[in-house]
Amino acid sequence: MLGLRTLTLSLLLTIVVASVGSGLLLDKLYSELYSSEASTKELTQVQLDVIGAQLSATIRKLEKKEEFIQLWQDENSSLSLEIITRDDIRIPEELLQELENTGHITLSSSANLSYYSFLKEDNSYLVMRSPLAGNNNQPNWLPILFTVIFYVLLMLIVFTWLFPLIRRLQTMQLSAKKLGEGDLSARITPSVISHIKDIELEFNRMAQRIEELVSDISLLSSAISHEMRAPLAKLQFGLDALREEEDEQARRIYQDRLDKVIADMTHLIDTLLKYARLDKNIAQLPKDGVDLLELCSSLTASVMQANKVASSSQAESIDISIKAKKTFYIVKGDVFYLNLLLENLVANAVKYGKGKILISLDQSDNKILLSVEDNGPGIAEQFKQNIFKPFIRGDETKSESEAQRASQKGYGLGMALVKRIADLHSVEIEITQSETLGGAKLILVFSPPKQ
Repeated sequence: MLGLRTLTLSLLLTIVVASVGSGLLLDKLYSELYSSEASTKELTQVQLDVIGAQLSATIRKLEKKEEFIQLWQDENSSLSLEIITRDDIRIPEELLQELENTGHITLSSSANLSYYSFLKEDNSYLVMRSPLAGNNNQPNWLPILFTVIFYVLLMLIVFTWLFPLIRRLQTMQLSAKKLGEGDLSARITPSVISHIKDIELEFNRMAQRIEELVSDISLLSSAISHEMRAPLAKLQFGLDALREEEDEQARRIYQDRLDKVIADMTHLIDTLLKYARLDKNIAQLPKDGVDLLELCSSLTASVMQANKVASSSQAESIDISIKAKKTFYIVKGDVFYLNLLLENLVANAVKYGKGKILISLDQSDNKILLSVEDNGPGIAEQFKQNIFKPFIRGDETKSESEAQRASQKGYGLGMALVKRIADLHSVEIEITQSETLGGAKLILVFSPPKQ
């Protein structure tokens, strides 16, 4: 929204500046080309009065006035001078009376300024005419030319502003067309000169999200077919064996095995639905204040209780400890999904560790850090790139035995859920080696809620 507002204000400002700037530029140009030239040839009324008074005083003293008039006419083409009689003056009687009473008057017409001076000695009148200032012989096409230049300049300035926008829109159209045709790698390379950079970045994020969703769908379809094939084959085999078995005790054994296969399939479907619903609920995800320490304490108690109930001589005991310096660690997020995130992290630590898990909470600058460590073999460096992909199991961790791998059940969606929930909450994930326990250490970096 802010990007579109900036774009609109920028366009309006460009139009205003272009209009005012072009107008001032052309006004100055017009003044330089015409007004300054006209001012050297034309006289104002005040100037004409001063010159007329001086000439009148001079001519009154001359005996050969006609010779002076003739010499003046030869030297001054723009300022005419003549002496006329009362019969030739041709001005209204009222003005003539005023002229004789005051000695001089100045009259203006649509084309000239005329200065009249009464020469009492000769009972004649001195008339001096000058072109009216500001009413020169300006060509009729000159205003049209300057108007055309103004609009051409305005269009050039606006087009200069619009050209990068048009180019970026064409680039976006081409990328959108490629994306619609199935090229999911289509992206827009952000330009330094771009009025819609925010929209371009949003387009790239949308394209990335579409590519991830399509990839997830492809993985889901292939994984479902792969994961379901084995239990369905077991069901088919068990049903065939059940039909042929007559011994009641053996039939119960087959029935128990079929119940276990059905339970595994139900768990797989629940996990897949949970992963799918996470994508569906992105837009409606609420963001409330969640205390991470309380969440970790509750989860730890549940895991310890479940382990105590399920403990046997073959099962390893689990020791989960929490280290925190403060009483509260509040972040913004959805309590259900944040609990699911921590649950998967702890479950992963239980699965690949050797019974000891450390959960640490700390605050550094404006970030809240939550880390989960275990005493397992850790995570291989080359596996860190793939650990968050769906249906990728921890088969590439450091030095696992076949017995360990056989005992580690899962579908490879736990860490994918962790990554997706972390992205929804703008949480960064770092994978390192635990200095305390020697196994894997996953660090979640939360931004604290704004006050």
